[in-house]
Amino acid sequence: MPVDAFAVSALAAELSVLLAGGRIDKIQMPSRFEVHLSGRGERGGYRLLLSAHPQHARAHITKGVFENPSSPPMFCMFLRKHLINGRFAGVHQPYLERVLHLRWDTSDEMGNVSQKTLVIEMIGRHSNIILVDAEGRILDCLRRVDPEMSLQRPVLPGLFYRDPPGQGKLDPLTVSESEFYKLWDIKPGGYPADEWLLKTFTAIPPLLCRDIAESSGNINEIYDRLQDISKRVSENNFTPIIIKSGTDFFSLPLLTVPQEAYTGTFSELMDALYTAKDKTEQMTQRASGLSKTAKSNREKLQRKIGFLCQELQDAQNREHLREKADLLMANLHRAERGAESVTVEDFYHEGQTLVIKLDPAKSQQQNAAALYKAYAKAKNAESILGAQIQKAERDAEYWESVSDQLSRVTNERDLEEIREEIQSRPEKKQKKEKPVSQPTRFRSSEGFVFRAGRNNRQNDLLTMRLAGRNDIWLHTQKIPGCHVVIETGGAEPGEQTVYEAAAIAAWFSQARTSPKVPVDYTLVKYVKKPPGARPGMVIYDRFKTVLVEPDESLVTRLRVE
Repeated sequence: MPVDAFAVSALAAELSVLLAGGRIDKIQMPSRFEVHLSGRGERGGYRLLLSAHPQHARAHITKGVFENPSSPPMFCMFLRKHLINGRFAGVHQPYLERVLHLRWDTSDEMGNVSQKTLVIEMIGRHSNIILVDAEGRILDCLRRVDPEMSLQRPVLPGLFYRDPPGQGKLDPLTVSESEFYKLWDIKPGGYPADEWLLKTFTAIPPLLCRDIAESSGNINEIYDRLQDISKRVSENNFTPIIIKSGTDFFSLPLLTVPQEAYTGTFSELMDALYTAKDKTEQMTQRASGLSKTAKSNREKLQRKIGFLCQELQDAQNREHLREKADLLMANLHRAERGAESVTVEDFYHEGQTLVIKLDPAKSQQQNAAALYKAYAKAKNAESILGAQIQKAERDAEYWESVSDQLSRVTNERDLEEIREEIQSRPEKKQKKEKPVSQPTRFRSSEGFVFRAGRNNRQNDLLTMRLAGRNDIWLHTQKIPGCHVVIETGGAEPGEQTVYEAAAIAAWFSQARTSPKVPVDYTLVKYVKKPPGARPGMVIYDRFKTVLVEPDESLVTRLRVE
C-alpha cells in the first residue's frame, strides 16, 4: 500500500523525536531509489531510509543491513558534500501532502552556516528526493524533470522548489457541515459513497473511503466519521495498524477491515513490511531469467505433449491402413499401372465401396506393401509414443517445480543452487559437486524435528541421504512443492506433528494461497527415485492424505534457527 498523507503526518511527528539532536555521519545509496542517512542523536545511533521507489516510496528509520555499490552514485556524492556533519533542525509536512521536508543545519568549507532541506516526495511514480538551499532553490535531485517532461512543474537544479500541485479536491478536515451535506445532495443518484468520498476530498486513501462507506448506514454517520478522523489528525492521535493480510499497514483504526494494533513505532512497522517486500522483489528480479527459462521449457514440453498425443491417437487409429492394404491385395486386377486411385468393394463394411489413393509411380502390390509398412510403423509407434509422453510429462512437472521454487526463493544461496541445477548437464558428471545447503529445520509442538527442502537439490539431499527409512515423508498431492521429512527416531509422532509438518509442506508449495491443501505422507522407505529422474522427482506408495490449511505464522513459530 502506498504511504498516505495521514501516515506521513504520523511519521513526521515520530521522526521529529527520533532524529532530535542528530548529526549526519554517513550517506549511502544502496539502490538507485534509496538514500540512507546514518548518524547519532539524543536517542542513540540511527539510519534514516528515504525511498523514491515508484511503487513504495517512504521515509523511516531502518535496522536492515544493506549492500552498497563499490562506487557511490553522483547524487550520493553530492549529498555527502552538502549534508555530512549536518545537524537535524526539524521536519515539516506540507498540509495533507505526502511530502516531508527534513531540515539540516550545515556549514561549508569556510565555516559559513546555512540550512538545507532534503525533500522526500512520496507521490507514486513521480516520487523524488530533492536537496534545497536556504533560499528555496533546488541544488540537485534524484529524478530530474525538464520542461519537456512536465511544463506544469519542472524539477531541475537552479529552479525554485515548489510543492507538488494539488488535485483540486476539498479538505475533509475543515469542510463545514452545511457544505458537506450540500455536496452530498448534488451527488448523482446511485453513485457509490466510497467513490464520492475519493473524488471529492483530498488525502483520504481508497481503503479508508471504503471503510467509511461500509461502516456507515447513512450520510450522518459518514460525516461523524470524518469529524472523528479530523479530531485524531489534529491531535496527532495515530495508531500503527497491521492489516490482517500481513503486507499492508494503516495509521488510523478501521472498522470493517481485519486488523491488529502494532506495539512498536511506525518506523519499525514500515521497516519490517517494506524490507520484506524489497527483499522479495529483489529476489524476483534476480530470478527472472531463470523463471523465463523454466516457463519456456515447460511451454515447449506442453506443446510437445500435445503433438505426441495427436500422433498417438493417429497410431491407435491405424486399422484403416491394414484394411486398405488387404483390399488392394484382393483387387490387384482392378487398378491399372499409373492410376492415382482405385475403387474397390469394401468387404470390411458390407455393401460399401472404398476409393483408395495410389502412388502412380508404384505398382498395386507396392502400394499395398507401403500401407502394410505404415500400419506396422504405427503399431510400433504406439508403445514408443506412450513412453515419450510419460517422459515429457515428467519433465514438464520438473520445470513446474522449478518455477514454484523460484517464486519462493528468499536468499542468494538457494537461487544459486537452483541456477546450478538448471545449468548442469545430467549426462556429464560434474568434476566436483558443490555442497548443497541444508534444508530448513523446524520443531513441532510435540518436540519432533522435521526439515523442509527449499529447492530440488535440497529435496534430494533430504529424502535420499539424510532421512532414515522409518522417518515420515510429506509432499503436497500432485502439486509442486517441497519435500518435508519428520525425524521420528523410532518414536511415533502424534497427529499434531503430522498436521504441522503437512501445513508447512502446503505453505512451501504452489498451493500456498489455497484455503485447504491435500498433503500425502508415508514412510521414507516407500519413497523411490526412478533411474534417470530429474532432481527432486520421486515416486511413492502406501501413503495417507491429510487436508491442511497453509499457515505462514506456523512457519515462523516452529522454525529452528
